[in-house]
Amino acid sequence: MMYPFIRPACPDHLTECWEALGLRYEAAKKANPKYKFYWFTTFRYEETRELLLAMTKTHCAFCDGGDLGAMSRETLEHFRPKSRPEFHRLAYQWENLYPCCDRCQSEKHEQYDDALLIADAVGYAFEDYFIADYSTGEILPNPLASAVNQSRADKTIELYGLNIDVRKTIRKKELKHYLQRNPDTSILDDFSYRYFLLDAS
Repeated sequence: MMYPFIRPACPDHLTECWEALGLRYEAAKKANPKYKFYWFTTFRYEETRELLLAMTKTHCAFCDGGDLGAMSRETLEHFRPKSRPEFHRLAYQWENLYPCCDRCQSEKHEQYDDALLIADAVGYAFEDYFIADYSTGEILPNPLASAVNQSRADKTIELYGLNIDVRKTIRKKELKHYLQRNPDTSILDDFSYRYFLLDAS
C-alpha cells in the first residue's frame, strides 16, 4: 500500500490553534456525547486540505489511489480516530490528518490499532513490510520481514481493506496502463498505487 512521503512542518495557522480546538472539541463531547464534529473556521479547512494533498501529490495517504477529487472525494482522515475519547484532543492536529479516499475511510472507519503503519513515519519503507503480487493484484506481508513487521503489515491490510476484490482488480488495471505508458511524457506520480508499479517495468 503506502508510498512514502514527507510531512512538512505544521502551518502557522494550525500551530496557533490546533490544541485549543482539540480541547474545545473534547469539552463539547464530554458535555454531550452526541456532539457532532465540524471543522472550525480557524482551522482553515480548504487551505489545510490543499497543503495535505500537496504532501501526497493528490494521492490517498493509505492506498495511494491518485487523483483525489476526480476519482474520490478529497476527504481528510483522522489517523487516530476523533471519535475515541483518548484522541479527542488530536482532532485538529496537523500530524493526525491525512488526505484519504472514500474507500479507505469507509473500510477503516473508526478503527485504530497501535500497529497500524503510516507512510510519513521516520524510516518507513514499503519493502520492510510488504510485497506486491503482480499476478493477483494483492499486497502481502513481506515473508522476509521480521515477525513484528509482518504483523503490522497484516493489521494495516486488514483495517484498510487493501485486498478486497475491487482493489486487486484496479491495481492490475493500473499496472497494465503503466506498462503501456509513454515514458517520455508520463511519470510515476501520474499513476495510482505507485508502490505496486515501481518494480514492474
